[in-house]
Amino acid sequence: MTRKLRPWVAMAAALGAALTLTSPASGAGQAVTDPLATWAKGDAVTVAPGVTHTVWTETDLTAGNRAKARKLQIVEINPTAGSLTLESTVGTEGGSAEQVSDQLAAVTSVPLRHPYAGVNGGLFQREPAGAGVEKTAAHTGVSATDGVLHSSSCWNDDKGTTGAVIQYGIPYITKLLTDMKLIGPSGEDIRIDDVNRTPGRPPHCARDSEDEEVSKSPPVFTDADEIVVFTDDYGLPTPKPKTDPLVAATADAGFEVVVDAHGVVTRAREGRGGTEVPEGGRIIQGIGAGAQWLRERLVLDDRVTIDQKLRDVTLGRNIPLDDSVDVVSSFHQLLGHSVIPDELPNSCSGTEKGAVDGTKLICTDSRTALGTNSQGHPVLVTLTGQDNEDGDYLRSFAALLDSPLLGIVDALNLDGGGSTALVTKVPSADPTKTATIHTPPTDLEDGKLVHRKVADSVYTGVGGYGLYAKP
Repeated sequence: MTRKLRPWVAMAAALGAALTLTSPASGAGQAVTDPLATWAKGDAVTVAPGVTHTVWTETDLTAGNRAKARKLQIVEINPTAGSLTLESTVGTEGGSAEQVSDQLAAVTSVPLRHPYAGVNGGLFQREPAGAGVEKTAAHTGVSATDGVLHSSSCWNDDKGTTGAVIQYGIPYITKLLTDMKLIGPSGEDIRIDDVNRTPGRPPHCARDSEDEEVSKSPPVFTDADEIVVFTDDYGLPTPKPKTDPLVAATADAGFEVVVDAHGVVTRAREGRGGTEVPEGGRIIQGIGAGAQWLRERLVLDDRVTIDQKLRDVTLGRNIPLDDSVDVVSSFHQLLGHSVIPDELPNSCSGTEKGAVDGTKLICTDSRTALGTNSQGHPVLVTLTGQDNEDGDYLRSFAALLDSPLLGIVDALNLDGGGSTALVTKVPSADPTKTATIHTPPTDLEDGKLVHRKVADSVYTGVGGYGLYAKP
């Protein structure tokens, strides 16, 4: 039986809809301009059951002072409409950067199980190509896949930094802090400074109170006394001394320990670098006081323990690092409970004069975000130009995502600028069909524009809330 809506109910619903576009501080009847009012919504394209891709195109260029329209792209993931997962991946090698399309292709060797859609992930910094080693990608802030940490948190006076914990297909945004210790055979322990990066050279942010800033562009810190652990998915030989000639601490010859999958020391030697991490095992590098601790306490056949804790600072709890947990790093939350945080800066690293008046500066940073909407569905978001890098200031991007037309409740800012990339699988059962990249290339390589290589990606694909076994 069809129930008719009573007049007073209809009036209340209409009033509720009107109130969503009215700011309490603006006074009665004063409507707030929807930031998406001058954008045209395209048809939602079904990539796979439960995965839709929608493009919003800017229509009023004078308001944005731009010559070309920007594109806001939304991938919505509805886990009730299909067997879906949401996870992150570091691609073929955790220590190197790859294009998003390559990282997604490396998730599985079965074409029909390739991810349906994905975007670039967390912040990272390319390390210098010193000591005969190719450039590596060092993550900034906490990064983890399947419960394996690839980097430690930024310190921030023990407040940690923002990140998204992805578990059972849902992203949860919070402040994160890592606590890692190396425990020797006698029970003595020492702090582990980081994972999968050159000892003596913390990128982007301090990992503890002992780190000192040596460069602002790019942000680089140094610490002459460190222990760094390398995981078996690092995929590269461990870094040798003098990786960065501009950071003196990286020249320390140090000490290196190889540990097998059972935590047993199979090699302990003076010097470090050029060593492959054994499957299931770890390599521990130390410099300064860290090297001395390893040298004095670890010998062949000793058993060591690597204790790693991930602290949810917001809720004051530890997050178990098991196979169901992925973590993507960030510095900034864009939306929390549909509110733009006061602490969110209006930052932008790339500006140029607008096309309309030739004087007003506009931000050209493309943007990437991960969030959830009012239906509890995860969303992947990018904001770019049609054929170039062109996004917005950070707070303006947050305001755009706060539009009632999108219904996004929580959102995390991921790596942006030239790193921004959105890839979807061609909606076809034909395994010969390849994925489509919907964002423009930005980096020049051998005279051609290419998509930037990044440290990790966030994707949705075949599975059930992140629990399926990868072939």
